[in-house]
Amino acid sequence: METFDAFGKSSTGAQSLHPSDAVKMQEALKQIQMALAMESQMEIIKSINYKCFERCIYKPSSSALGNSERQCIAKCMDRFQDGLKVVNQTIMQRSRQEAEAMQNSAGLSR
Repeated sequence: METFDAFGKSSTGAQSLHPSDAVKMQEALKQIQMALAMESQMEIIKSINYKCFERCIYKPSSSALGNSERQCIAKCMDRFQDGLKVVNQTIMQRSRQEAEAMQNSAGLSR
């Protein structure tokens, strides 16, 4: 009995999906990835809002924020964003290193 993977490829290597179906699947995959990225961005924004509010707003009131509160929030958000940049750069660097290591090990095994 022939089995198929999630992308319609059979165990014998035959493609079961019509090319237009494969394109639709790729488009759906892109939409899912975009939705996940948006959700991630929303979580980051929620986290920044929560943390900076907790650090900078001591007495919530109905009046406008004072200068010190505005400066604190701006600095807090800048620090948070700088931290995210460092984390993202580190992740990208490690990913590149791992990809290079995999390529090198694949090249050595030939």
